[in-house]
Amino acid sequence: MKKAFTLVEVVILLVIFVMVAMLVIPLSIDDTVQARNISKWKQVHNDFKNIPTSVKTFSDKPMGLQDFVTALVKVHPLNNVTSYKIKYLNGDTPTEDYIFTEKYNTDSGASLAFKWLNVPKTDIVTNKQILGFLMYDVNGKQGPNVWGKDIFGMNIYADTIEPFGLNVSSEEVEFDCSRQGTGLYCSTYYLNGGSF
Repeated sequence: MKKAFTLVEVVILLVIFVMVAMLVIPLSIDDTVQARNISKWKQVHNDFKNIPTSVKTFSDKPMGLQDFVTALVKVHPLNNVTSYKIKYLNGDTPTEDYIFTEKYNTDSGASLAFKWLNVPKTDIVTNKQILGFLMYDVNGKQGPNVWGKDIFGMNIYADTIEPFGLNVSSEEVEFDCSRQGTGLYCSTYYLNGGSF
């Protein structure tokens, strides 16, 4: 005679299936969102890197803030100002250089911010002068608002804009784009084909 499953056994199996589904579904949704954010970042990256070369200056002085903003709004029109907090990938609060108090909404629903340095910094790897920093949040004020998840950044030089981490070792880039790092170098990590 064939023995049937008891109600208790069926309930136990259902509970196990539900628990597995609860663990798997959020991970796949998070992966889908992250893939979409990375895809958006790759799309806008090319728009930004050509901004300094599109600035027409008729003097020998280097590109200034107003020159940069004029070229920037041609590529990404800026709307109202918004303010929200951002975090590093490891959960820490960003250092002063990477805190942007005024973020501008763009037509695409992203947020964009820039910080112009009063005194340019010398990039110790390239020996070029960093004029400022640019932050791009691919989904705007909507979370998670974390460097390397939905926020990516670039150094502004006189002749180009390059993603954070472009000129450092691949090992350092990969570490920084992990849960122990800041997430700043994810800007380069994902452009180079890194996986999340």
